[in-house]
Amino acid sequence: MTAEMFYRPKNLSPETLKTENDNQKIYADVPLSFFSNLAELKDYVVKLKEMGVNVLLILPHFKPSLSPYVVKNYEQPCELFGDWKTFSEFMEFVEDLGMDRMIDIPFNHADWQAENLKREWFKDYKNDGIEAGADDVDADNNRVRINWGAFILDNSLEELQNYWLEKVIFPHIEKYHVNSIRIDAAWGLDSDGLKRIISETKRRYPHVWFLAENLGMAPLIELAESGIAAGADRFFNNMYWYTGGLYIPADIYKLYKRSNGVPTCSIFSSHDTLMPAMKALAKIRSEEVKGLNDKAIVRKFVEYENIRLLQHLETEKVNEIFKIMELEFALTALMSTDLMFAAGSEKGLFERIDVLESNPENFAKGVDSDFPTFMKDILRIKKSSADFNREGTLIPFGQWKPDKFGCKGFVKSFAAGSHALVCVNNSKFDQVELHIPRRMQNAFHYCFYSPQGSFCTDKIESVIKLDPQKLVILTCERN
Repeated sequence: MTAEMFYRPKNLSPETLKTENDNQKIYADVPLSFFSNLAELKDYVVKLKEMGVNVLLILPHFKPSLSPYVVKNYEQPCELFGDWKTFSEFMEFVEDLGMDRMIDIPFNHADWQAENLKREWFKDYKNDGIEAGADDVDADNNRVRINWGAFILDNSLEELQNYWLEKVIFPHIEKYHVNSIRIDAAWGLDSDGLKRIISETKRRYPHVWFLAENLGMAPLIELAESGIAAGADRFFNNMYWYTGGLYIPADIYKLYKRSNGVPTCSIFSSHDTLMPAMKALAKIRSEEVKGLNDKAIVRKFVEYENIRLLQHLETEKVNEIFKIMELEFALTALMSTDLMFAAGSEKGLFERIDVLESNPENFAKGVDSDFPTFMKDILRIKKSSADFNREGTLIPFGQWKPDKFGCKGFVKSFAAGSHALVCVNNSKFDQVELHIPRRMQNAFHYCFYSPQGSFCTDKIESVIKLDPQKLVILTCERN
């Protein structure tokens, strides 16, 4: 998409977008099962780098049992790599591109018959262990327990902690060019054990950083507390985690205040969420899917209507889907310090990623569009201002409910007095009026952003008329 989507005042000349802000982490969440060989994976990583991704997050790369998250052997790589030498060469390739190399380690649970793990390292092993899982809801909104086919490990045991450090973490850093680690299900780990794993790693390798998963059915701060105490560096927020977003702004605010502003990541998509193309179709057909949860939406579109890829839809509908994806990506990318999207989102993959079954054939189902170029443009804008790469007090406004269209956005405010506003008009036909919040009206040095550059002025109108399917990106400093 072109610069015409972006609002800017008339009679202003653009200034070149700055590029000095490097605080942000742009993660690509990449299932290795999407690739039949390393050449395909390398080609894709190069494309990610060109888009603006600076963290390659690969799903667990260990020898799997039922799935990548149920590990059979932490001391052997999966079939795609074959041996550690090949894995090391691949990670060196990623390092040479200037990207962080993040691995995803399931510390919380493993296959009951996992090689090299002692039976007594499993919780309640004398009574056949405790099966790992999480509370969820099914397509009919029944509360259910989803078991993962793995058993919970007792990370309070120093012997197990030593195993993680000496047999898994340290070799990956010393030999395999890894410099960052995602802690899967960090909220479920023993807090003291987690702290020792992180602190010992950082003591020996100060350049290594940790991303702690703090997403689930409980408040963000509760799920993040053990990771914060352990010294993890970055976390998630859940503005886009749940459909509907009830109470989520307050949840994010509590995490921001009580954590002293730890960097968080907004999720455009991940291997745990609906793909953006399916979300967009659900919005277009919101009257039909109103009240349905994600699983029910999948059932309706995939099982009942057999829509498995965008090519099953009319061209006009596909274009409408990508337009909604563009607007949603702008909101997500500029909301927090960091951003994550799942591999294939940029190609409009429709079906949800299945860590058990997704394969190269699934990954090939994408379509060509201007969306990757739009993503690249937004990430250039994100990098151009510090206000898009740090945490602040986030106040959403407008039509955030899935079945509503019109003005939708947020203001992010900072203690030093600056503000950032991002707003989209996702209506297909109607112009909307955006009333600039009062806290931004008595400011100076306003800057509007587009791929052409930043358009800066000392004065703006108090009301902006935003045309259908357009967006405005604005920062200011307060007197």
